[in-house]
Amino acid sequence: MKCPYCDHEDTKVIDSRPTEDGYEIRRRRECENCRRRFTTYEKVEEPVVMIIKRDGRREAFDRAKLKSGIVRACEKRPVSMDAIDSMVERIERKLNNLMEKEVKSGLVGEMVMEELKTIDQVAYIRFASVYLRFNDADNFAREVAKLQARDERPDEACSREDVYQIAIDGPGGAGKSTIAKLVAKKLGIDYIDTGAMYRSVGYKAMIYGIDPSDDQAMKSMLDGTDIDFDNGVVMLDGVDVSSKIRTQEVSAMASKVASLSAVRTKLVDMQRNIGMKKSVVMDGRDIGTNVFKDAKYKFFLTASPEERAKRRFDELKAKGEDVNYDEILEDIEERDYRDTHRELNPLRKAEDAVEVDTTSMNIEQVANTLMNKMGE
Repeated sequence: MKCPYCDHEDTKVIDSRPTEDGYEIRRRRECENCRRRFTTYEKVEEPVVMIIKRDGRREAFDRAKLKSGIVRACEKRPVSMDAIDSMVERIERKLNNLMEKEVKSGLVGEMVMEELKTIDQVAYIRFASVYLRFNDADNFAREVAKLQARDERPDEACSREDVYQIAIDGPGGAGKSTIAKLVAKKLGIDYIDTGAMYRSVGYKAMIYGIDPSDDQAMKSMLDGTDIDFDNGVVMLDGVDVSSKIRTQEVSAMASKVASLSAVRTKLVDMQRNIGMKKSVVMDGRDIGTNVFKDAKYKFFLTASPEERAKRRFDELKAKGEDVNYDEILEDIEERDYRDTHRELNPLRKAEDAVEVDTTSMNIEQVANTLMNKMGE
């Protein structure tokens, strides 16, 4: 931006924030030549995401500033400008998908690190050394070793004989998630909530107002979707949605999107990648029949529709929701029908899976049953 006082080309932004309506950015600039300050207003097509800095300052997301940081990290590395532009676009899309007015700068930093570590290891470590604020040479060496070990671990894990998968399938309300979490805890391995992944996609489709039958809209949405787990917390595009995806409406939408080929293909790829890196417990409707056909242990949990409806009713009531038992029962029966009659990977028991009817069993009894079966 040219200085209006001396026409010098080099000016720097010292403050940046959106106007009240969010459709203009007010930037306070300083000329590198005459040191005078001036203000500019730039129009934007969409409301601006505000970045909260570590020191508490707020500034509008600046695409050029983000790109500049990535360019510095990639200096003299075999990374093209096209690749950098693509990284910036993906990060910007993820930020917009959050549908949040403010995000912490740490989240942006994590997004950059995730992008860089798939492109160039040196650029990744360069950026991390600044982002993580390594204070001295020894600390730098230790932290770099951790970063390298973290990236190398997945490939090593794939070849370890002790990596195994436990697949737990069954209809909704059979207690799969609760049991899977408990078994994972008992074994000291990770639990991957695949149902939460489909719920997350269903939730995102709901808040975006996307009809699952609109193939193109769903595909576009999926291209900008990232789902991860952080100590039991479900992260959708970097935002904790653990509580938001457990409503009855999201449950119904999850079943609808789960029948779509594009959704299942994307999420199954995510699940397989996770399960090949480390030992995991996964629960869902087609883990043993599709995601991990060669899983070391397979279980199929079930319970009567009435018992499953009661469990769901009690769970939602405990959360303070106004729910009706008959409606929940009807929803479960409809979902059972959809899940068992969908064309792509319908709900069914794998031939080599152990079936466990949980109708008259408590959580600990079911978990112990599975543990005993695995110990046989």
